[in-house]
Amino acid sequence: MLNPYFLSIKFLYMLKKIIIVQICSLLISNCSIDTVQYLKKIDNILKEFSVSQPSNQKIHFESCNLVTINTLQQSSLRLDSLAAIAFIKMEKDAAKDSIKFRVASAYRTVDRQTKIINRKLNTGIPIEIILTENTLPGFSEHHSGNAVDFLSDNSYSLSVEFEKTKTFKWLTENANKYGFYLSYPKNNKDGIMYEPWHWMYKNE
Repeated sequence: MLNPYFLSIKFLYMLKKIIIVQICSLLISNCSIDTVQYLKKIDNILKEFSVSQPSNQKIHFESCNLVTINTLQQSSLRLDSLAAIAFIKMEKDAAKDSIKFRVASAYRTVDRQTKIINRKLNTGIPIEIILTENTLPGFSEHHSGNAVDFLSDNSYSLSVEFEKTKTFKWLTENANKYGFYLSYPKNNKDGIMYEPWHWMYKNE
């Protein structure tokens, strides 16, 4: 049986995280970005890769309302403030069911997405193949600060094997209660490979 004192300390710790995130959200809620410059940057990147804008995907603006969260398993991840509040609540409730989240990535900049694609191009992988695994810079849900990639236990890379884990089963049954949804199921309309690890907060 778990020690009640330990549970109360853990609850207070999670509550403190939620309060801090909410305060940060209020402090930076009036942030803004230069839409024209952002779209121009994306257009230049598409020209660099010699590709056209995908008609079946939408542009995601980089969040300027980011807060740092410390998950139970990892520190210094950033999410948009609303997604962060929802994630912390979801993580706390998952822990009650003995589910421990391991997160590979959350917020990602356009520049970071560009580097990921360039690294693969430099290994000789054609851009057409890369785009079945990665979205173009400017079109990644990670830019919004609302997307989270989960890892399997004892793994340090993203894999479809994640669908066999207890964490995936828990997310499938519960994530939508907190506003998180699986973005790329099998045979999705975006033409992206099946990604059971990738979940996005939609605030619906």
